[in-house]
Amino acid sequence: MSLTGMQIFKYLPGAKKAEGTNCKLCGCPTCMAFALKLAKKQVDIQTCPHVPQELKEKFSEASKTQQHEIKLSSTLVTGGENVMYRHDKTFVNRTVIAISLDSNDKDFDKKLEQISNYCIERIGEEFKVDAIYLTGTNLETAAQKAEAKGLAVISTLTPYTIVKGDDLDALEQNSQSALNQGGKDIILELGYNGCLQQTVQELTLIRRAAIIKRHEPLTYPVMVKIPSDTDILKITAAASVLLCRYANIIVLPYFNAALLSAIFTLRQNIYTNPQKPLQVEAKIYEFNEPDKNAPVLLTTNFALTYFAVAAELESLPFGSYLVVTPSDGMSVLTAWSADKFTAELVARSVENFGLAQKVNTRKIIIPGLLSHMQDELQEAMPQWEIVTGTIEACQIPEFLKQG
Repeated sequence: MSLTGMQIFKYLPGAKKAEGTNCKLCGCPTCMAFALKLAKKQVDIQTCPHVPQELKEKFSEASKTQQHEIKLSSTLVTGGENVMYRHDKTFVNRTVIAISLDSNDKDFDKKLEQISNYCIERIGEEFKVDAIYLTGTNLETAAQKAEAKGLAVISTLTPYTIVKGDDLDALEQNSQSALNQGGKDIILELGYNGCLQQTVQELTLIRRAAIIKRHEPLTYPVMVKIPSDTDILKITAAASVLLCRYANIIVLPYFNAALLSAIFTLRQNIYTNPQKPLQVEAKIYEFNEPDKNAPVLLTTNFALTYFAVAAELESLPFGSYLVVTPSDGMSVLTAWSADKFTAELVARSVENFGLAQKVNTRKIIIPGLLSHMQDELQEAMPQWEIVTGTIEACQIPEFLKQG
């Protein structure tokens, strides 16, 4: 693990009240300031003439790369992880989803077109297949076609070295051999024999060796290729588990739209920053060109809530407004319990957004989960009629039809 400023400081003269305390030769006003900057890698450890050898060794060990980052294309990178669990901090680069494609396949162009055209949207994000894992002998031509479609290419032609191993011991041994031969950019391809439990155990050991022990042969992104003879349900299960623990690249044996949809949904959830909830901009959203008499609904800026409500409002044959209040990306009940959704905040948002100038109606529909706030909101906004709406977004169309 990285050294903190306080862990570094205890080795310096300032902590021991020794000769050289706060000497400023490092360019910092105090030893503590130097320690804090060194922890953030904002200064060179050599600038302090009083750093003991023990600290130099510990700092060198702590500064080793935990997992190397490899560029698969100009816009796609993999690896670079520095924690075992996403809640410790966050995962960095999303697992790359690649599809295996034989460059000698007579239907290569058709399959490539199908893969490159695939796109789904979820919670405001678009998802496409990241890369193609090329096999066969017509690699150069196939790679050019794939890259022209905006897909990254994984093959023997790529500038990095793909090190293969059927198990952890073989993978480590082959990786060490590649390092001894001067290899630098390496992707570890861990063999998958259908035993998901064994593969997950090996992936976990690799990630632990990289993140905690910083064992150089295993500090590289890991790729797992699912065999083509695997049942589709087993492919889905394997890809889902490998995405969570701890494949950097998953190679699917063939294109399947339903499979990709499930994987991308899971990946989006796993790779969001747990310290920064998904949220949308707080403002008034308009759906289907509403007029001044269109209904007005209100919710928080939690992305999942917004897109669930937005999908229902977009399906209506008439226009509507949705007032989204700032709530740090919290859902309605969470925001209410954390004082991020108060009557005063809602009233201020409605006024600042200029809702009164947009509509003739003076009725605002609030989420059903916040029915207990109706009287409080009515008191804070006497010029508006506060109406309690539905608990589930799917109930909104029927509720609005009833008046």
